[in-house]
Amino acid sequence: MKNLMIALRSRFKLTREREATPVNGYVGRFEDWQTAKSQTLGYQDPAIARKVAGAVQKILSGSAPYERDSVIFENREFSFPLATALLWVATKAQGQLRVLDFGGGLGTSFFQNKPFMSWLSHIEWSIVEQPSFVEQARVLFANHSLKFYSSLTAGLQNAKPQFVLLSSSLQYVEKPYEVLTEVTEAKVDVIMLDRTLFSSESSDYVTRQYVPQSIFPATIPTWILSKEKFLEYMQQKYRLLSEFPAFKSTINLDRDGRNLQELGYLFVLKGSAYELALNEK
Repeated sequence: MKNLMIALRSRFKLTREREATPVNGYVGRFEDWQTAKSQTLGYQDPAIARKVAGAVQKILSGSAPYERDSVIFENREFSFPLATALLWVATKAQGQLRVLDFGGGLGTSFFQNKPFMSWLSHIEWSIVEQPSFVEQARVLFANHSLKFYSSLTAGLQNAKPQFVLLSSSLQYVEKPYEVLTEVTEAKVDVIMLDRTLFSSESSDYVTRQYVPQSIFPATIPTWILSKEKFLEYMQQKYRLLSEFPAFKSTINLDRDGRNLQELGYLFVLKGSAYELALNEK
């Protein structure tokens, strides 16, 4: 009987916690990543990679233009800041483009903006992702030009990118400034962020993102970065070219009423041929 009562109390507690869990959105404030991560299912769940792979099969078969987080889009919506930046970089390199897409899933941004790149003489699009995604990619893209790496170090060394894209990815890694340091120290010519959460506070903090069950069941630790701190760091070695509103902003999903911004940034390496070209008259 005692064991039964303990089991019932545990079940009741779990039920109450589930009922209290938001359907979706950003909730809570945590000063460290591990606390926010505890007792959550994040992107590491292999089932997520399998579901995304199922959606990508439809893209490759031509039945849909692109997907994001396994959600199929029947109509293509371009990211014009990204497309413009990619074409600018390629134009300065005689139609050649080498992109390293950090946290790019199974090619979301590539397929989304593919029509703009069809005229390029040479394109190499490489993606850094979790091992579960790379495993799916080996099967899906065995005869495709997309390349996949399970570490940023390998991606930078092998792809030798002119352009690094961090779209809705930097806030989902435990140590975002280690990622930025590795990219900036590699002296990549152009860096673009998109769909990244910022606050006006002087320091970063962590929240939790509850993903809608209709997409996949996950609760994900998510950094809200200090805009001031981020820009100060990036502008040590890079020139800021543009700040723009994020493509498909999700700040309306903040359940705590915070004054957040979801932004994109375009940076060019100081002293690079791309920066010098900006000064030409």
